[in-house]
Amino acid sequence: MSRINISIPEEIIKKIDSYKEKIQISRSGFILNALENYFSEVERKLLKDKTKDAYEGILRIREMAAPLFKGWDSTSEIRKLRDSRWAGDKK
Repeated sequence: MSRINISIPEEIIKKIDSYKEKIQISRSGFILNALENYFSEVERKLLKDKTKDAYEGILRIREMAAPLFKGWDSTSEIRKLRDSRWAGDKK
């Protein structure tokens, strides 16, 4: 394991010390857990941003494709497919 030196404001050190005693963990262990939780939060945010970007891309494609399907009724098409299967047709 690597050792590093960092500067932390005194009020944060006091908070760390207060919490570490409550959960009976070392200062290093507390900071390591905090960093791991922070990394998880960053990964969640990055995934949320990627999902948002993908969704916006889908919406843009939908807007571009909408004129191609003007007047097309998806519900009636689904009913036709369903009815043809019930009738035994192979379409």
